[in-house]
Amino acid sequence: MVTSIVNSGIAQTNVKSIDLERYSGKWFVIACIPTSFDKHWNYVTETYSVNAKGKIDIYTTYIKHNDPNQKEVRSKGFPDKKCNNTKWKVQFVWPFRADYLIEEIDNNYFYTVAGHPKRKYLYIMNRTGIMGDIQYKEIVDRCAAKGYDVTKIRKVLQ
Repeated sequence: MVTSIVNSGIAQTNVKSIDLERYSGKWFVIACIPTSFDKHWNYVTETYSVNAKGKIDIYTTYIKHNDPNQKEVRSKGFPDKKCNNTKWKVQFVWPFRADYLIEEIDNNYFYTVAGHPKRKYLYIMNRTGIMGDIQYKEIVDRCAAKGYDVTKIRKVLQ
């Protein structure tokens, strides 16, 4: 089990490191505490790939509430090498960057939990888009213990 350390209201992951090549690939968002941008998104996938500069190209697809057409967003991830890639900055719109904290990753890189150091948002993702109720509840319980307001988590339609 992976937990966070809470220090002065700011969460820090105790995930030791992230292998960016293993983290690369398609992830399905199972549930989230959304940002204002993605609060009406469903059928969300995030595809990460390491580019030649060692940064992350992020390709997001989603279907917005009441619109049957799939949309896409391209963004960039900037992993912090000093933190062994557990903390990132993500840029959706230039020049603004948001904090991204990898809270959990299982040994096989099958599921991950990404959040924010001040626990503003959270994403529970896996490789298939299907997660059992027991595993989901255990993850949500750990997120609550880390200080996330789990009453704000919403499941994302798959």
